[in-house]
Amino acid sequence: MRITTKGRYAIRAIMNMALNEENKPISIKSISNSEELSPIFLEQIFTKLKKAGITESVRGASGGFWISRELNEISVLDVLEAVEEGVILAPCTSGDATCGRSADCAISAFWSDTEELIREQLRSQTIQTILDNYIDKE
Repeated sequence: MRITTKGRYAIRAIMNMALNEENKPISIKSISNSEELSPIFLEQIFTKLKKAGITESVRGASGGFWISRELNEISVLDVLEAVEEGVILAPCTSGDATCGRSADCAISAFWSDTEELIREQLRSQTIQTILDNYIDKE
């Protein structure tokens, strides 16, 4: 399993916003500049984050995006799923029956169990826990 660029950028953008102590709207350009990310790609990501209810926006000269929920209510899994990242280890766990052997495959259950463990880890880690445990604020 690999988290794609879209998923990594989405997490980076949300973390950038979470570190914004002023809690006012932040422009995509500002996030793009500070994180060195493509503004066009960020626009696509923010459209999906807004649709998922993770961010909100306001237009205008002082407009931009802000996080619309408490940081301890937004899991890493929420962000990844919002940008359609998903967590799929093998074709047999994707739910779209891409593997015709999954019903008879002994290892299919292993992949499903392992995927669920990863999903649970991503579900248990919120933006707040990342701030608390991994970000040096000094």
